[in-house]
Amino acid sequence: MKRVRRNESMGNSSKERHDKIYPSLPVDLIIEILTKLPPGAVSKLICVSKLWSSIIQGKHFNDLYLTRSSTRPLLLGLLHLQLHSTRLYQYSSFQENPSSGHSIIRKTVPGFPIAAPVRGLICCTDDNAEVLIVANPSTSQFLTLPGVNHWTSSFFGYDPVNDLYKVFHMSLGFDIHGCLISQGHQVFTLGAQKTWRMLECKYPHYPLTQGICKNGVVYYGAEFFSSYKECFVLVCFELRLEEFSLITLPEGVRIEQDHRSDNLVSYNGKIALVSQSRNGKFDLWVLMDVIKQEWTKISVLVPCWKDLVGSEIFRCRGTISTGELIFEPFYYSRKFSVVYYNPKEDKARRVEFKGNGDCCALKGIFLDHVDSPMFLPRKFIN
Repeated sequence: MKRVRRNESMGNSSKERHDKIYPSLPVDLIIEILTKLPPGAVSKLICVSKLWSSIIQGKHFNDLYLTRSSTRPLLLGLLHLQLHSTRLYQYSSFQENPSSGHSIIRKTVPGFPIAAPVRGLICCTDDNAEVLIVANPSTSQFLTLPGVNHWTSSFFGYDPVNDLYKVFHMSLGFDIHGCLISQGHQVFTLGAQKTWRMLECKYPHYPLTQGICKNGVVYYGAEFFSSYKECFVLVCFELRLEEFSLITLPEGVRIEQDHRSDNLVSYNGKIALVSQSRNGKFDLWVLMDVIKQEWTKISVLVPCWKDLVGSEIFRCRGTISTGELIFEPFYYSRKFSVVYYNPKEDKARRVEFKGNGDCCALKGIFLDHVDSPMFLPRKFIN
């Protein structure tokens, strides 16, 4: 009994020493400290205490962290690695307005992205489109979603009203007229369910582009079949109501069916369609008013284009927070470089990013990526 009491006494004194060394901190101070840490470090501090865990996983902290991260937007470069028979994908983060061009961080991800990042998260699939995951490149964490059918098209977005991330996908099949259209539309809500829910879509269409999420709506270009006639439209999926609608494109505007020419971009915060070019002249149709379906055409001529790109082919990826247009290589490239064009100053420059090795090629670039501290349950290998 004496030994037990001594151990209890030792335990109490140890706790007293711990409390003296690590006194309780005000919640506001804890939050202020956490917002200054990198996301990977934040995710490791969840185990400190229940209080810290509730703070880190709370909406208030995540929103505050994302708000501060948005003042330091990043370019997220997707790197393709072929090691013997193994195909891997990595993400490298770069400052959007780099001085050195060096990568900040690199993470290996278990899949290929299907959409632009949403509040720091990405949605990926494997090469066979059999598995969907949502990953946080900043923390090396991911969540595997329930299985989906083969030959699918998937999209990812965020509902700001209900603070929910949603993935929706559709299988592709032929109708009675031989047209390839979307079928079996389903949606999955992160953290709220374990199965997919069926959706109703009354618009027979075939997706042609990746999706862009703006203000709770996912937009993507598609071919629409009406009265057995095909036309090009912009499909809108309202995440809160889970409803589809269509926006008519300007007369004569087409959407390229080559996935590498994906011409749906974000232009100064608005949805835009860009006509890709080899001579430095790019036409953008900007959706100025979603309700009225009003479009405005903007033409851009990048100076000294041939001097910048030579015989290479670059495509427009939209604007970044500075208002500059970004152009990336059309094909895989071991030279990690992009072209910046400032329309206000009518100046263009080419920036090469370093520190990525010789075993991988640049697959693509995503704009205005932000670091997110959002916690996901599984870790992938760096």
